[in-house]
Amino acid sequence: MKDFKSYTIYHIDICEIEEMPLPSFPSLCYIWWESIPLGHLWMDTNIAGKIELKTKIAEQICAGLGYYVVQSGLKNTDNWKDLFMSGATNKLEALLVQILSPQELSWQKEIGQPISIVICTRNRAEHLDNCIKAILANSDTNFELIVVDNASDDDSTRKVVANYNNVRYISEPRKGLDIARNTGAQNAQNSIIAYTDDDVVVDREWVSKLKKCFTDPTVMSVTGQVFPVALNTRSQYIFERYWGFNKGYVPYTFDHAYFMAKLDYGVPVWDIGAGANMAFRREVFDLVGWFDERLDVGAAGCSGDSEFWYRILAEGWNCYYCPQMYVYHNHRETEEALTNQVFNYMRGQVASTMVQNERYGHKGNLLRVKKILPKYYLKRFSKRIFKGNNEQESTLMTEIKGFKDGKKYYKSVKNNPPYKLETTNKPIIKSGAITGTPLVSVIVTCYNYGQYLKTCLESILTQTYPNIEIVLINDGSTDNSLAIAQAYPSVKIHTTQRVGVSAARNIGVQLSKGEFVVFVDADDYLYPNAVELNLWWFMAYPHCAFISGGHNKVDQNGKWLESCNGFMRLEHNYLTLLQNNYIGFPATVMFRRELFFKYHFDTQLPHCEDYDLTLNIAKNLPTVTHDKPIAAYRQHGANKSANKAKMLETVKIILNKHLETAENEEIKEAIDRGIDNWTNYYQNK
Repeated sequence: MKDFKSYTIYHIDICEIEEMPLPSFPSLCYIWWESIPLGHLWMDTNIAGKIELKTKIAEQICAGLGYYVVQSGLKNTDNWKDLFMSGATNKLEALLVQILSPQELSWQKEIGQPISIVICTRNRAEHLDNCIKAILANSDTNFELIVVDNASDDDSTRKVVANYNNVRYISEPRKGLDIARNTGAQNAQNSIIAYTDDDVVVDREWVSKLKKCFTDPTVMSVTGQVFPVALNTRSQYIFERYWGFNKGYVPYTFDHAYFMAKLDYGVPVWDIGAGANMAFRREVFDLVGWFDERLDVGAAGCSGDSEFWYRILAEGWNCYYCPQMYVYHNHRETEEALTNQVFNYMRGQVASTMVQNERYGHKGNLLRVKKILPKYYLKRFSKRIFKGNNEQESTLMTEIKGFKDGKKYYKSVKNNPPYKLETTNKPIIKSGAITGTPLVSVIVTCYNYGQYLKTCLESILTQTYPNIEIVLINDGSTDNSLAIAQAYPSVKIHTTQRVGVSAARNIGVQLSKGEFVVFVDADDYLYPNAVELNLWWFMAYPHCAFISGGHNKVDQNGKWLESCNGFMRLEHNYLTLLQNNYIGFPATVMFRRELFFKYHFDTQLPHCEDYDLTLNIAKNLPTVTHDKPIAAYRQHGANKSANKAKMLETVKIILNKHLETAENEEIKEAIDRGIDNWTNYYQNK
């Protein structure tokens, strides 16, 4: 490609092709229907005429348009290609209105809540100015715009921002893109945080479309399409053709099922999107942590965004890719810039894969680094030797260097713990009197407990307290659990794919609407006045974070085994809870839902996740426990608590975490007594 000729970029409406002249070549043609992108066509050689052009376009848009055809649910919609090829523009337009109008994001009606937009920038003031102008020109102006100046060499970034009264400037002296991203999130005021790059120009409806994409409460991250601004140089062309951010034209929800299906070979989370066009719910930083500052520009070179998406999926949440939410990116113009970018991509990908293994121990990550990628590069290298070089292989040696350096880089930073910041949201405990009948959400988690589920659900439906919603998280059950739940129309059912009880509960909170939350496992059940009784205590102690009561143990047939009525203790229960989990199990507890903007069940704990949660809350906030029985804890062979060795091992991990942050000797002594008590309990049980 010594005689490279720049590619012209065309944006073509599918219903206007008949009237337009043939695109010149070489070119890259994007095909649209109004504001919905459907596909693209590389024109590397000249074409004979409109028929050849339309034939090639039809091939390229089959996947994108085909998706919307299926989604429309309309019959006789498979003749779009005949209408397109025959030039029946009016009939084609009428058909596409039926197919695509219902699928178009209705952003004109979705003004919604404000969001925070963060631009992380360093030494690119000219690009930054264009980026800011495009964002401020959006039709939906209900947002705050934050520019994080990531250790720029001069004052030009500050001067650009100073030209805009409604843009916040934050100086971050530590170099690193993920450092800047974390700083932006820390300073953001709203519940959705969007990121774009300084060399990006956003669509005029970008803000509105972004908001619409977060209608599903289980979606924690949204990404979108990225188009190139220009392909004037060989470097820009090579990047777009073989490394570009284009993730296709079909909307896709990356969920835990996708994650598990790819896990054994290393989940390709880079397919989720690009950091130039992404957004997150603010609470996700409390759920999965912060951007790992060992990654991305200024550190490993890349993949801080994809490693973050990996954690979101691993914790049971969803990422949503929406091609209708698009931006335009200025690709690097020079060979040197492209080489540096490709090197950093592979360096960062390898480092992030090792970080993922560090966090979760998923063997597929190691397999990818140790076997899959080496075999992949060996195959490409061999092909290059026997068949010669070509434009696709022009970056091969740079990729291999990046791959090797990624492993070396990770070894140098693996002992550096991920940077920890204070959580973004502080819990606000309302101290005013509770009046009326506030909604209480009862979250039921179920995996193959169909034999007990009916008893559980009916114990909730027959509560003496009237204002209750039931949210059932069916965590991939293979028995009759789902059918049993569907027999109760008032139960809100959400199915996940074996995310585990902690993630299932966290998802249940996100789907719930109540002011108060109760967690019930499907093999347990509540007593008739459980909700009313715990809510009464909340009315008496409205400043408390949670209320817990007593319980009974029953066998698999419901036969009484043991009474655990507990005791009365008001407000300061942390020391007592360190020594003994008097709560027993989650169904006896009623939580304020607002707690879960900060506190969550830890998905990486194999056991005792409820004990971990209540300890973390009681450490900082007042709680109440009383001796009235609230629920029945069913004991049977499948209880997780039956594994005594694992239970003891986990509880020690939990207590040792509190020992690391113990503020005085009294707390340390309580932890020591707790470890002794738990050891005696499980060894003598």
